[in-house]
Amino acid sequence: MQPLTLTFMALLLAHLLADFPLQPEWIVRKKGDRLLALGCHGLIHWICAWACLLVFAGTHPLSWRAQAVVAAYTAAHLLIDRSKCRLTAKAWSDNAAVFSADQAAHLLMVGIASLLLTRTRPGALRHDLLLPLSARAHALEIAIVYLAVVIPGGYLIRYLTKDFRRSTGEGSERGANAENGLKNAGLYIGYLERFLIVTAIVAQSATLVGLILTGKSIARFPEFKKASFAEYFLVGTLLSISLALVGGLLLQKLLYGAIVFK
Repeated sequence: MQPLTLTFMALLLAHLLADFPLQPEWIVRKKGDRLLALGCHGLIHWICAWACLLVFAGTHPLSWRAQAVVAAYTAAHLLIDRSKCRLTAKAWSDNAAVFSADQAAHLLMVGIASLLLTRTRPGALRHDLLLPLSARAHALEIAIVYLAVVIPGGYLIRYLTKDFRRSTGEGSERGANAENGLKNAGLYIGYLERFLIVTAIVAQSATLVGLILTGKSIARFPEFKKASFAEYFLVGTLLSISLALVGGLLLQKLLYGAIVFK
């Protein structure tokens, strides 16, 4: 694998980690108007970027040029986040299009930073201090696909089904989840569902996919009497399955070199 590709994947993994599982809810709420929250978010990104670059790309931490690139990358990320928060607060609604554009801008910054890091790379860590190249590449592929499908994929699905959720009452305090179930239970069920489906596809076990979907349907069966909920459930589940299938098949191709159906 080329150094540019490995560096890009390392920074992409850092972005996914810092922007989703490692971004606390209080930072999400306050980074638009509180410098402390924005600064904490930037620190998390900087730490994640260097951790992934050291482990997977072997970027030398004592290079001042590499430090400057990572610092500039972090600052650009914060600028994009601040701009999005201000625009959604004043002019735009926070929807799937805005979410996708925001992530596309971050991916562009990841690409630019990767180019700069590989072009200004005066030296790298010794190879005997790192995992073999193939092991690092596969670890990055697995982590990126799982993270992208499970967590950002969940946010995208929630944006796409926002109107359906409101019409069923799922998004209100009087909704079924708020009244009888756990807070954000549907979000975490979706995380587990996509994780298990990707795993089943990689393991080439179609039977496991069927068992996952059957179990989910049985759990929500009493609510299917309401037509609007049944339609919302179906749309959300199909979107989730489609995303997980794409991720699983991509991972099959990356790991095995071919897509196999059984």
